[in-house]
Amino acid sequence: MQLPYKFMMILGGVAIVCFLGYGTLAWGKAIPLPPHIVIILADDMGWNDVSFHGANEIPTPNIDALAYNGVILNKYYTMPICTPSRSALMTGRYPIRDGMQGTPMRPAEPRGIPLNVSLMPEQMRRLGYETRLVGKWHLGYTTEDYTPVRRGFDTFFGYYNGFISYYDYWIGWNDTNEVTGYDLHRDESDSFELAHSSEYFTDLITDEAEKIIRNNKNAKPLFLEISHLAVHAGSKVHDDPLEVRRTDDVNASFPYIEDYQHRKYAGMMAALDESVGRVVKALKEAEMLENSIIIFMSDNGAPTVGLYNNTGSNYPMRGIKGGMFEGAARAAACIFSPLIKAHSRVSEELMHIVDWLPTLYTAAGGNPMDLQSQFDGALPLDGVSQWSSIVAGGPSSRQSLLVNIDEAQGFEAAIIGRHKLVKGMTKEDGYYGNSGNDPSFPAYNVKKVLSSTAGASIGKLAGFASPSARRALWLRQKSVITCKPFTSAANCSGTCLFDLSKDPCETRDLSSKLPLIVKKLESFLGEYRRVLMPQTNSPQDACGLPKYFNGVYMPWRTIEFDNVFGLTNSTTCHRPLNNSI
Repeated sequence: MQLPYKFMMILGGVAIVCFLGYGTLAWGKAIPLPPHIVIILADDMGWNDVSFHGANEIPTPNIDALAYNGVILNKYYTMPICTPSRSALMTGRYPIRDGMQGTPMRPAEPRGIPLNVSLMPEQMRRLGYETRLVGKWHLGYTTEDYTPVRRGFDTFFGYYNGFISYYDYWIGWNDTNEVTGYDLHRDESDSFELAHSSEYFTDLITDEAEKIIRNNKNAKPLFLEISHLAVHAGSKVHDDPLEVRRTDDVNASFPYIEDYQHRKYAGMMAALDESVGRVVKALKEAEMLENSIIIFMSDNGAPTVGLYNNTGSNYPMRGIKGGMFEGAARAAACIFSPLIKAHSRVSEELMHIVDWLPTLYTAAGGNPMDLQSQFDGALPLDGVSQWSSIVAGGPSSRQSLLVNIDEAQGFEAAIIGRHKLVKGMTKEDGYYGNSGNDPSFPAYNVKKVLSSTAGASIGKLAGFASPSARRALWLRQKSVITCKPFTSAANCSGTCLFDLSKDPCETRDLSSKLPLIVKKLESFLGEYRRVLMPQTNSPQDACGLPKYFNGVYMPWRTIEFDNVFGLTNSTTCHRPLNNSI
């Protein structure tokens, strides 16, 4: 298996170099830039919250335009929760290898991705890219060495922790919010100089993204990650964490949504969709869209119920954010680029969030085998390059994936082919959210999709054929997941085996009927248990309280260290206390 896999990855790298025209030096022409890469990462968005998956409740015309003009990734998996997903995206490694597989980081939790692991922006910088991050980080800030501008990003405008309030950018120290702090930074800023307290955060980082695109001027290839707060619930510093721009506008736009909280969620989704349109338009106006790759995805499924729930819908799939079922880890995603030859289609090929690093490295003209050599073989990648499959529509080289192993909570899951094994999963194991297709909802308007800000910008590309309205509707129908009627779902407190090709809603346990497949998946999980690094989750360090930094969450340790594992809380705080905060 190893030699054919390496051969496929090398071929993918060679193919894209030819495709981008790197042989033009023979004719004395300038070498074109590698493609601009824009990752748009939604937070806690459910599978059914994009209208290209068949729901009419919340129209997402700009996101749908990307999907129909690109490739809908219908078997795309993330990690089940935010910090692990972001770790996987940045490293190309399953979080179990770096102790990042557990619960999300809390404010001033002394841990992060180990410093000896190179992140995606560092790899892209080696290929000559300008690297920018706007929005959420959530991968550690114990010392300055763990912050975005020390991990490969040229600039950073956003927040360190898991979420903030949408208007004043504060977050509580814990769920009771007895202590709050400001968490908006430009690069390594530690002050309140960022005077944007009246701007809705989705719009704020979109403004920043537009500015970055305008200033690039096609001088260098751009790697831009737009990591949204939307549609995560805002900080519970406020009584009402689902924050929208204007309540009156939301009520006018979504009067048919009876539940007030879900109506506000629709408003948050609408703002996110508008942001996508603005980014696509900015790329077109900067003459960069012709040579761009745009990825839109969620970091995990929606938390429909429970702590920090946002009412998002993972319908028809089982479970919510944080679990091992499809509703947690099978995420809505699409990719658009004029470089994709086989566009306007639905891919049913297996893909995982760890694949983006080698995939985009290949698309940028790099050899994905170099990624492994840069890790000296001691830190293996789990991602595989999917670029040739995406561009040409061929089969994926991925046939299996690890959903996660959470040794602290005692549950785990993995997929090989069409079969999925789930073990020890009892919490939030039901079905949450609605179909989004009540007869009272407005009918889907595909013409508005194709004429949306994103659709119109793509439609102006020279030599690019956008799909017809009929084709777009066919793609929408093809991406819908349907499940057979059932009265109850299997209890997976022990072991469950599902055939996802016939039962994507994980209702029928086949473990007693297919013991050999169970054994194969058990062995697969066992291989990863052997390399698992225990979770690095740690108690919050009181020296990181915002009162030591004029009310701002900042890196709080000054000691130098190479690895955060095994650290204990500070015994002496290195900053004077400001009692006025």
